[in-house]
Amino acid sequence: GQVLCLCGVGDILFTGSQDSSIMIWDLNNLQYIGTLPGHRGFVKCLHASYAKKVLCSGSQDRTIRVWSLETFSTVKTLMGHVGGVNAVLILESLDLLVSGSEDRSIRIWDLGTYEVVSCLEQSHLGGVFALEKFGSPVQVVSGARDRSLKVWDTSTWTVNKTLHPPHYDGVTSIAVAAKHGKFYSGSRDRSIKEWDMYSLTNTMHTLHVHGDWIQSLCMSPSDDILFSGSKDGVVKVWDGELQCQDV
Repeated sequence: GQVLCLCGVGDILFTGSQDSSIMIWDLNNLQYIGTLPGHRGFVKCLHASYAKKVLCSGSQDRTIRVWSLETFSTVKTLMGHVGGVNAVLILESLDLLVSGSEDRSIRIWDLGTYEVVSCLEQSHLGGVFALEKFGSPVQVVSGARDRSLKVWDTSTWTVNKTLHPPHYDGVTSIAVAAKHGKFYSGSRDRSIKEWDMYSLTNTMHTLHVHGDWIQSLCMSPSDDILFSGSKDGVVKVWDGELQCQDV
């Protein structure tokens, strides 16, 4: 099946697929290592923590699985969402896992006990597509089908700010450039917006940068280069001024 998500940790790559499996690859020699079975629907999202030695996966089957990076086995299956899980985010400093779902809720789980710490029902007016973290103390930003982005306080799990202006279609992806105090949102409206991490204001907006939905955004390790991937089959490379450097 189609690969829907990627996650690298150390020199291992995990890929989540439409065939319900997670495959493990060695990045040194690009060899296939094995498969993590268990989900019963598309694997939509992956996030790993090297420090916690865990991989978390979210699926269309409405569950989240927590896997040990040492044994490559399921430690816990987290149930509670009533829609497919589109985004998972580990907050290492708080020992928490955040999940966003098609059911419009965001759930916060304790990674020590696997209990639900908080459930933000109707966090958005549409399915939650993207989650990312930034700042100190850490804040979480969510993007959704309802075109909006919201920034959440991780001590109270209340909204610090709903970002304006919103996109013209669903927000599919968020990438953080912490070094520059910025984050970026990509949308089905084919545009990328740049936001200031501190003022939470929109600092730049590029319209129609792809021929179809933007599906994913990713920062380079240096935080200097932004990559965007689209349903149009093109990956574009952007500098800090959102000027396209390569296709």
